[in-house]
Amino acid sequence: MGVLDTVSELFGSGDQHYRFRCDDCGTEFAQRAATVEDLTCPECGAGAVRPAEAA
Repeated sequence: MGVLDTVSELFGSGDQHYRFRCDDCGTEFAQRAATVEDLTCPECGAGAVRPAEAA
């Protein structure tokens, strides 16, 4: 999880964000989109993105 994701989770932005995970590199990230359609990993650019497991 990146620093911006952490700050956003701690302080909130008022917008609903959804957690996703890249199957290729394992990066977890937050996006405003509720579905994986047209999402790519911000770290490696792969399209193998799925909703992250709830902690």
